[in-house]
Amino acid sequence: MAALAVATAAVAVLTGCSPAVPLPGGHPSLAPSSTPTPPPAAFSTAVPQQSATVPPVTPAAAAPARITVDWAGVTAPVRPEGVDAQGAMALPPDPAVAGWYRYGAAPASEEGTVVIAAHVDAVGYGIGPFAHLRDVPEGRTITVVDTAGAETRWRIASVDLLPKQGLPWSDVFRTDGDRRLVLVTCGGAFDERTRHYESNLVITATPVP
Repeated sequence: MAALAVATAAVAVLTGCSPAVPLPGGHPSLAPSSTPTPPPAAFSTAVPQQSATVPPVTPAAAAPARITVDWAGVTAPVRPEGVDAQGAMALPPDPAVAGWYRYGAAPASEEGTVVIAAHVDAVGYGIGPFAHLRDVPEGRTITVVDTAGAETRWRIASVDLLPKQGLPWSDVFRTDGDRRLVLVTCGGAFDERTRHYESNLVITATPVP
């Protein structure tokens, strides 16, 4: 596993995923801005690190609707998400539902990184399907079906457990470069002091021809 295959083909950090802290029930509605948007600093309940504004252009390609990994029965509906008030990527509060970063690449886009993330667990919901991805081996196939009914298939190239601090977010949320899919959830040790997991599980996959 290449530790920073995430820098050249990557995904994100869930500073939330705390089983002891209730998660927000939604995310704010943010008006479009003409100011270029920095990549999200983290996901959902992250400590504010930078401000984020919504980019003016929404991808024209169809949004992902469901993701399935041929491992441990992992499957989940996917819904579009933006950024929250802390400048972090918003996530569905239910770990059984994954979020797609709607200002990035879509499954049918010709370039860029498709970012799909989910909480590993949450108060009132329990453990989500992405919790099973910690043991997924490289080479497994991920299938994404979009809202137009089109199916894209991806092969897992790397599985990395990375510390949340210092991840290269500008390389994760790319709208250019080679097509790739990145899945992210929380992982590693749970910090009782901060009530957050210390790492993120980052899975990078490349298109299956």
